[in-house]
Amino acid sequence: MLNFKNDTFKIMQIADTQEGARVSPDTLDLINAALERENPDLVVYSGDQIWGKANFKGNRDKVKDVLDQLTQPVRSRNIPFTVCFGNHDRQVGLSNEEQFEIYKEFDCFVGESVEGIDGVANHVIEIKDNDDLKFLLYLFDSHTNLSIGYDHVHENQIAWYKKTRDEYEEKYGRLIPSVVIQHIPLCEVFELLEEVKKSKKGAVRGFRTHANRFYVLNRDRVNSTGFMKESPADPQENSGELDAFKEKGEVLGVYFGHDHNNSFNGKVDGIDLGYTQGAGFHVYGPGKDRGVRIIELKKDGSLDTYDLRFRNLVGNKVKEPIKYAIFQIMPTNMFDAVSRAIKFFAGLGIAAIIVIILLFFFG
Repeated sequence: MLNFKNDTFKIMQIADTQEGARVSPDTLDLINAALERENPDLVVYSGDQIWGKANFKGNRDKVKDVLDQLTQPVRSRNIPFTVCFGNHDRQVGLSNEEQFEIYKEFDCFVGESVEGIDGVANHVIEIKDNDDLKFLLYLFDSHTNLSIGYDHVHENQIAWYKKTRDEYEEKYGRLIPSVVIQHIPLCEVFELLEEVKKSKKGAVRGFRTHANRFYVLNRDRVNSTGFMKESPADPQENSGELDAFKEKGEVLGVYFGHDHNNSFNGKVDGIDLGYTQGAGFHVYGPGKDRGVRIIELKKDGSLDTYDLRFRNLVGNKVKEPIKYAIFQIMPTNMFDAVSRAIKFFAGLGIAAIIVIILLFFFG
């Protein structure tokens, strides 16, 4: 049972560590420093903890070793932790069901995967003040890819949430304030953005359903320290998840990862939607603004949230500077990679034309 120890209950969200067969010491330094600073009451690893079939080849021992390393900073401090899954975890050749069983072998792990609905590690966690239920934390599997683009939380998962919400309301005679954590964002996150011209400073290019559009954060709607360095890779279909949360209004916030270069939050129809930037240093990310999110639950049923960043927790020196530099220039997604390739080869073509002109006139 999870309980308030003080006036606040702190949840630390760690997103997109996305480690391979060897865990980055900089990733671990970030996690350790954040734990030391905040001493949270619960840690949530919110998907894409690991990736790469070539790294693991379905080897259970290798997967368990890396998950052991990633969760050791939390477990060594006797802090409870839980997980949800992202779009990359299952790509290591070991299913999410098998990985969930590994997590359950670790001390300090909390949570059970609900049977009968789509996905793995869908569950709800009670947070109490002694015997008084104060909050519910819902974890959802937001799945992986559709034929084009990303998936979403499915209809039967939303039905499970509604049934669970209503059962708690009937049992306690009131709605229980709730928070949701999942990997892939909600479509409505675009309501926190402003569409601008390509020439606008800081504009990022959308893709798929937002192709050839450019966006910046709407500074009137998001936190002042938030940043967006890549387009949200939202689901290609809106499953009505936010509409379900709005029905009774007890969900205060929905927090996700997935797009490593984004960290911001703001209200859409009264519900706080928040990106948590990537924490992993063996994958692309926002430089030394890699970090974690803190969600502070208050006994009065309100919450506050903020991020913590490597540069402020650890400093400006990384232990693997060469790898850090390489991952800083990696494409963020396939669309980004193709766009870069087109620009590169177009540049080569222009250079060739210039050489031919120079040879014609001066050769």
